[in-house]
Amino acid sequence: MRHTGIVFLFVMVLMCAGPLVFADETSDETVDSAAVAPAEEAGNENEKPEQETPTIVAPEWRVEGSSGKTFGTEIEFVDEPHFRLVSDELVNGRPKYDYFLYIKAKLNGVYDIEGGLQDQETFNVGRIDVWGTDDSNRFWMDMHQSQVRIRGQNETKNGPVVGYLEGDFWGGSKGFRLRHLWIDYKFVHFGQDWSFFGDKEIWPNVFDWDGPPSGVWRREPELKFYFGGDSGWRYEFGIANPGAELTFSTDIDDGVTPANQSSPDFIGAINKKTDFGHLRVTGIYRNLKYKSEGTDQSVAGYGATVSGFIGTGKDKRNPIQFQLVAGQGIATYLVSFSGLNYDAAPDGDGNMKAIPTYGGWASYEHWFGDKWHGNLVAGYEDFQTHRIVSYEIPGPDYQAENSEVTATHYYGLVNVMYDWLPNFVLGVEYNWGKKDTVHQGSIDTGDEVVTRIEKGRVAQRISFGVFFNF
Repeated sequence: MRHTGIVFLFVMVLMCAGPLVFADETSDETVDSAAVAPAEEAGNENEKPEQETPTIVAPEWRVEGSSGKTFGTEIEFVDEPHFRLVSDELVNGRPKYDYFLYIKAKLNGVYDIEGGLQDQETFNVGRIDVWGTDDSNRFWMDMHQSQVRIRGQNETKNGPVVGYLEGDFWGGSKGFRLRHLWIDYKFVHFGQDWSFFGDKEIWPNVFDWDGPPSGVWRREPELKFYFGGDSGWRYEFGIANPGAELTFSTDIDDGVTPANQSSPDFIGAINKKTDFGHLRVTGIYRNLKYKSEGTDQSVAGYGATVSGFIGTGKDKRNPIQFQLVAGQGIATYLVSFSGLNYDAAPDGDGNMKAIPTYGGWASYEHWFGDKWHGNLVAGYEDFQTHRIVSYEIPGPDYQAENSEVTATHYYGLVNVMYDWLPNFVLGVEYNWGKKDTVHQGSIDTGDEVVTRIEKGRVAQRISFGVFFNF
């Protein structure tokens, strides 16, 4: 009910926009809801033009029908939303108000071949139980990944104010869940959005929306300031909700306990627009707090990413996308490690130590014509803990002493999609993943003491589905 109220309030605020009319849905022009060129020699900035229509200006990237990419401050649609309202008044040569409701319906279908991910709606390699033995097949379909998107733009004398709300149905009992809710004005961006430690302008076109295990797609409240110019350079800095995920275990050290996080995550980024797409470099610093024997302590987390979008082929329609990430104490920002408390772990000597993490992924999408297109995606990530005095290996319940843990994830995907109608896409996808874990030190199996235990498991899944946007 709380999230339903948020949606209602957001819509009501936008509805107070004043006189509104439906946009022309029969136009063949691609519409950019954030950039309309000023009308020439307007005598009164609020005066309605009698016959002249504002010129449409397109931004550098477009929202395709099957893309999982969310919206930014500038949007161009291949097919304009049907539920769109635009003011017939102009301010600074732009519509005074412009907002739309966009429904992204998705049929999510899976057939598990092996790997023990039968209880997972997404193909998350980090959730593979390497000690599990259940390789039974499962067929499953749902609509829970369908999204509701509302975007509003109010033009003021000093520039546009943009607001965006998005939710899906992955909440408790499959109820509505808030994904994004942010406001952007001039050089300030605040609210819940994809972390700008990552790159929200890249997203492989896949049916499984967890995507590569090393993808940096974390959603948290943030406050960001950004600056740029006509040269294509953009500079960003700000803070984000810490959301620290630390391992606390009485088996390792009962004197190390949770503490309230008292400082935000600090993030900076540099983005360069190019003729072929863009390149982006980001950095993060975190202060992860915990208690040791009741006394506040902290450990530093930090990391960096390099990412980019490279358009290839005719009209640059066949994109190569990539992202590299490395650091320590940043596991919560990576898809497969998020929620597993891998930012840091106790060493058994009263200290908490940040866990080094690194990885990367790359994707290529190829259009075979106007309707058929396919994607190849590959990903990799790794983390290795420090020496831990004593812990129990889950699964076989072996006792490890003075040992280290390494986890490595591999990921591969291939799909084919068919744009049957505008905003109507269907296709099929093959997902492959492997999780390897290694324990090195002194490990008591009950029968003998060994120095190394290695265990891996492969998961395979067929994903299929249908996208329909309206």
